[in-house]
Amino acid sequence: MTTSPAPVSTSDIDAALMRFPYGQWIVMPAAAAHVQALGLPRESLTTVIRTGRRRGILRTKREPELRLHYVMRVAEAPHHKAAAASH
Repeated sequence: MTTSPAPVSTSDIDAALMRFPYGQWIVMPAAAAHVQALGLPRESLTTVIRTGRRRGILRTKREPELRLHYVMRVAEAPHHKAAAASH
């Protein structure tokens, strides 16, 4: 049985993304700690990472020999699709 990622609001995703250090690789457990520090469930990390990658805010890498996954924020602010922007 597979479970769906926890639902997370856009504002919570933005807040979580901005907690990741800019231009610095961190291991996924550290990223999970940033998410939890906002009061979000640890399971929401998947949603935050996927959303950040789709928006071009995050990059991820893997070191298979060490079995580690890393994430780095590469944008200074959260980006949203033009259709979601309000004027």
